[in-house]
Amino acid sequence: MRIAIFTLMRLGPSLAYAIASIFLLSMPLLDSHPSSASAWWLHMTILPVMREPIYLLLTVPGIGIWSATVLLMLASVFGIRVALQPQRHYRSGFIHAHIALIATGLTVGRAAVAQAGLADFAIPQLQPSDWSFLPLSYSPLGNVLFISVLLACICCHVTIIKRTMSA
Repeated sequence: MRIAIFTLMRLGPSLAYAIASIFLLSMPLLDSHPSSASAWWLHMTILPVMREPIYLLLTVPGIGIWSATVLLMLASVFGIRVALQPQRHYRSGFIHAHIALIATGLTVGRAAVAQAGLADFAIPQLQPSDWSFLPLSYSPLGNVLFISVLLACICCHVTIIKRTMSA
């Protein structure tokens, strides 16, 4: 039972990457069906959680919506493998979980200081015209996602500490 709970906890980063890829897929869906209520619901549900990390990912030269979607799907699948075999991939799991924590933490930090737009970043490719103010406290999905990724990071730290103490 304990192993199953820890495995579920380690799946948090995979969930974060999967939700990010769904958010990316909602953009072309809105483009092709702009009057669909379900497309808007999907996009607006995930927007407060994944807006900042995805917009930062899309500013990388050569990364478009489709390549970012494939990259995030591969990261999600890799995270499932890491969660099922933590002793074999403990360093990769540590990096995988902490990148997801930084991405979800970026969203939490932006919502905590109640800023709209992207004016704080010094990256010129970002457009400062995104004035949607969607604090994370209004997003239960964001709260669950951040807590699940944080638990995965704690599991990674426990695994590394146990491995260090046994050596």
